[in-house]
This record gives sequence, structure tokens and C-alpha cells, in this order.
Amino acid sequence: MEWEEVSIPGPGPKMLWPMAWSILPLAGGLLLLLQDRGLLATGALALGVMLSLVAVWIGTNAMPGRVDMLVLLVSPFAAFILLFQPPAAIQALLALVPWVINYRTAASLSALSGTAYRRDWDPREPLPEITGATYMHRRWAARPLLRVGSNIVRGIRLDDRIMLEADAPITFTFSEE
Repeated sequence: MEWEEVSIPGPGPKMLWPMAWSILPLAGGLLLLLQDRGLLATGALALGVMLSLVAVWIGTNAMPGRVDMLVLLVSPFAAFILLFQPPAAIQALLALVPWVINYRTAASLSALSGTAYRRDWDPREPLPEITGATYMHRRWAARPLLRVGSNIVRGIRLDDRIMLEADAPITFTFSEE
């Protein structure tokens, strides 16, 4: 059972429109913030942050298991805090920092090659021990299972096949006991 290379559709162009449109309310909100326009500026900043989150959300739905939930939670909390209207400098930071995080996340998702590696797997068999791996689950499940560096191994079901899918092939060494 060797890894087979498959082509999967990437999220690249689908994330472009919401990310590009998020710049307009963000820039407008910053300009309105300089003019001291109150809630209008704050609303525009919050809208810009949430539009950038939409782009990341599209990417994470197209390529699941590659973005941690904490990265996705930054934007709604920042947008909510913005509506309490802190001082202008803090509002600018609360809008720009999550937007940059979302931009970097969207860039990393769109940079994924669209190539994955799949291998058939028996779900009754436990996952092997890999040094340096972070395990989310020790047994097969249809979700992210482990991370080795930036390589995430996910369990997937495709038609009647149960497989492991990874961004790059991993060599499993089994010890005979």
C-alpha cells in the first residue's frame, strides 16, 4: 500500500473576491476614523474584517483540516469588540491585525498545490507512532488525525474506500513484536 498522488481542486480564485472586497470597507473605515465619524467608521472596519473572514471560510471549506479554529475565531471577536468603540488607534489595530491574519491564512490556503497523497487504510488498525507527530486522534476517523510539521494527515471516505490523505507522503515504519 503506497501513497498515490491525486489532484484536488484548490480554493485559490474563490477566495479572491471576498478578500479584495474587504479592502474597500477597511480603507473607507480607516479614512472615516481619521475624520472622527463614530459608528459609521467602526461599522465599516467591522465589515472589512468580516469580509476577509468570508474569504478564509471559503478556503477552509474547500480544504478542510488545514486551519486551526482559533485562527477563525479572531475576526468575529475583533469585529464585536470594535462595536464597543474603543479609541481610534485601538480600533485601527483591531481591524488591521485580524485582516492581516486572514490575508496570510488565505494566501497559505491558495498556495497549496492542489495535490494530495492518498493511501488505503483499515480503520480497525491504530495509527502508527511517528516521532515528532502531534496526534488529534489515535484511531482512524473522517477528520484530521495527526500533524507532522506542516503536513496534516486526514482520514477520508471516498466512495467505498477508507483512506488516509496527506499533503505529502509519510513513511510509516511498523515494528514487528
